[in-house]
Amino acid sequence: MSAYLPRILILTFALSLGLSASDSPIPEMQPVPDYRMEKGFRPEIMAARVDTPPKIDGILDEEIWKTAPSSGPLIQNSPYPGEPMLQPSEFRVAYDDNFIYVALWHWDAEPDKIVARLMKRDESLRADDYSIVVLDTFNDERNSYWFRINPNGTRQDGITSNNRNINTQWDGIWDAKTQVTDYGWFAELSFPLTTFSFDPDSDTWGLNVTRNIKRIDQRGIWSTPRRSMRSYYVAEAGKLKGLSGLKQGLGLELNPYILGTYSDDKVTGTDDFDFEWGGDFRYRITPKMSATLSYNTDFAAAETDARQVNLTRFSLFFPEKRRFFLEDSGVFNFGGLGGRFRRRSRTTPVFLPYFSRRIGLSSRGQVVPLVGAAKMTGRVGEFDIGVIDAVLDSTDTLDSQNVFVGRVSRQVLEQSSVGVLATHGDPNSEYDNLLLGSDFRFLTNNFLSRYRLEANAFLLGTESDDPRFSKSLSPSFGGNVVLPADNFELEGAFLQIDDDFNPALGFAPRRGIRRYFTNLTYQPQPQSIPWLRRYYLTYEGEVVTDLSGDLQSANHLLTPAGLLFESADYLEFGLEHSSDVPQEDFEISEGVVIPMDDYSWTRGIVTFESATKRSFSFTHELSFGDFYDGTRVENSSEITYVPSKHFASIVGYTKQNVELPQGDFDIKLMTLTALINFTPDFTWSNLVQYDNISDSMGINSRLIWEYKPGAKIFLVINQSYLDETTGFVRQQMDTTLKLSSIFRF
Repeated sequence: MSAYLPRILILTFALSLGLSASDSPIPEMQPVPDYRMEKGFRPEIMAARVDTPPKIDGILDEEIWKTAPSSGPLIQNSPYPGEPMLQPSEFRVAYDDNFIYVALWHWDAEPDKIVARLMKRDESLRADDYSIVVLDTFNDERNSYWFRINPNGTRQDGITSNNRNINTQWDGIWDAKTQVTDYGWFAELSFPLTTFSFDPDSDTWGLNVTRNIKRIDQRGIWSTPRRSMRSYYVAEAGKLKGLSGLKQGLGLELNPYILGTYSDDKVTGTDDFDFEWGGDFRYRITPKMSATLSYNTDFAAAETDARQVNLTRFSLFFPEKRRFFLEDSGVFNFGGLGGRFRRRSRTTPVFLPYFSRRIGLSSRGQVVPLVGAAKMTGRVGEFDIGVIDAVLDSTDTLDSQNVFVGRVSRQVLEQSSVGVLATHGDPNSEYDNLLLGSDFRFLTNNFLSRYRLEANAFLLGTESDDPRFSKSLSPSFGGNVVLPADNFELEGAFLQIDDDFNPALGFAPRRGIRRYFTNLTYQPQPQSIPWLRRYYLTYEGEVVTDLSGDLQSANHLLTPAGLLFESADYLEFGLEHSSDVPQEDFEISEGVVIPMDDYSWTRGIVTFESATKRSFSFTHELSFGDFYDGTRVENSSEITYVPSKHFASIVGYTKQNVELPQGDFDIKLMTLTALINFTPDFTWSNLVQYDNISDSMGINSRLIWEYKPGAKIFLVINQSYLDETTGFVRQQMDTTLKLSSIFRF
């Protein structure tokens, strides 16, 4: 501890003069003590009880911040794990009966170089300097609440489950204010205890804090400075101690809304005004279990889907964006099938036995109103439980439908679980449908005494009286193994889906298949090349056969050179070989039909991504080569301009030139995003999308004002235009004004 004496003396002297920590000189950086790097070491900090709460303004001049125990430094976990950060950081924690308070000191010797251009609530802040606070309120080393903030006071939050999944669509009630001074940036965070579920009898929570210095792409963390460590891996978090007398309240939450919608349809020549009300009622049955009732569930504030162009014979995937289904969604994750973040394959899952987007949306993507829904999620002893029952309104083609989802998993070993899943109902037909399944998930951070290892296995079956499928039980099974490390990553997966497997509440674009998947990544950090931060060598392979073993499709992607420069620019060269064996003709574009045959082709891919730390950044991907029995050239560009924290614009353009013996066609997709940020809680976002396949343009404009934590006003305007010979002609416009507020007791 003596290594930190000079810094402690500097801070003590500054505070004794009455200076706030944000006005104090920047402390010297000291070597990282050996014990901080020992395997299994978890730092601890004592929370200080306060009688007079601090004013949340980012000015750290209250007495509590002069006397509360200090955390000690954050340590690099990227790019050089275990080394001191180039700019020092500390934090302190205080609390009273109803709030947790966190103060962050992020000193910076070059404050004019702090990157802080983002100011939209819940926007990903990875392009800025930022700090993350993670709270494991049950100290179960599995689940947590996750909060990120940048120097502008912009907030992003989420909940994490099983040290694997993070759901950033969750919105908590909390407050944060920041100050940028000549010595760096500093923050105060205030968390009402009614935001959390926690054990009031426990005096210890899990805690981790991270910092990102964007201009040098350096990240630091309080506990476990490994490059492969993520902030939400709370199995390796530090400990927050000394908590007592915390009040959880009555556990009641009311979230009512009222809205009015005006619709003007030029095609039918009709206009209409509709007024609605509804809301959610949540009751915390126990500290670990809550029940939610939703009446007249509304999704008017959900973001518009990004347009996609499909050049395959399988359906596209659109992610869930509705808050009711996203909250507590981690408890429904099954079999490791949620998809993983990879640079090339993105996040599109191959198969999901339960996909909440099936509830409340028709097979054509049209909204089907929910009359009501009930949800219960939480934990009883060692069991995690999730139940959803929803009643869908009738439509022109279907009567009112009822759907049910149930998930139970039991915690076993240190971080593993075994569970079951059941779904019942088909929201897009009147046929009965049942899915049952079981899965086992194994997770450890001590594989070979140093690695994180995850393995999943599952077995599923469906039964349906839909005449298109067999009425007997139809199975699906599979599993995967993932080994991520600092310098490499390995993954292997297997999936088999029966011909008659029919998950009516799931996502399964292909049936009657066996899928084999491999991902091998080698990512060293050369020390002898000063301009190169990291080098990537990647192979990603997928082979899909029918149940007899005959090939249906295959894709092999080799990336022999992925170069991440010290400037944070990225350049990648790839070679992709694909095969497809369609069993029947299919239409790939209007009037262009791919005949059934055995196809094989090779393509080259070049990708460049400029560093997002700059006000102006862009990405471009060029892919070229064969395509079925013809050729395809695709150019995809995105330009981002963020001149200040109050304004941002993104222009995207994709053009594909396809030449086939059956016919040639071009695909053009254009998007424009314009964002105006008045404050971190008051934003006006606009999205314009056009594609030449539908010859239509859509405009989505959303004005969102969170005038106090948990209380929001939405003004949403949607317009559609058709590209006619005389220009764009408006077809339809919907204008919605919505007010909602959360009341907790």
